[in-house]
Amino acid sequence: MEERTLLKITIVTLILLVVSVIGNVLFFIEYNSADQCPAATTSNETKEIEIVPKELSYMDYSGAMLEYADLSNANGYKAVFQGTDLRNADLHGGDFSLADFSGADLSGADLVGTSFDYADLSGVSFIGANMRYADLRGADLSGADLTNAMIEGTDLRWIKGNYTI
Repeated sequence: MEERTLLKITIVTLILLVVSVIGNVLFFIEYNSADQCPAATTSNETKEIEIVPKELSYMDYSGAMLEYADLSNANGYKAVFQGTDLRNADLHGGDFSLADFSGADLSGADLVGTSFDYADLSGVSFIGANMRYADLRGADLSGADLTNAMIEGTDLRWIKGNYTI
């Protein structure tokens, strides 16, 4: 009687092991298919992968069209973005200390936790931007428009200029 029970347990264990292996193989094949992997290529087709540089320090992007750009966690120390279109861009967690954004459009942008220490933000449109916990210490906000911007927890110490809320 004991041998039959042990045989049954062994057979059930083997069946579960085989089903598990088959399931893992199918999952691996599906996970690595061309539809799921952006870097995968098919026979006559190649896909381009857009690489956005995260090191932007000292670079000049004046007048560039960067709407919906992903600049999250970017380092833009002393970068120039004069008149740049950054509507709905993602800059959260970035460091743009001493950068020049004068006249730029950051409407609807994600600026959560972004550092703009002593940056030139004069004439910038922040309409509807998410600026929660951003660091604007010492920034120049002359003529900036913060209408409907979310500024909860934003550090506004030592800012300069008159701005619209």
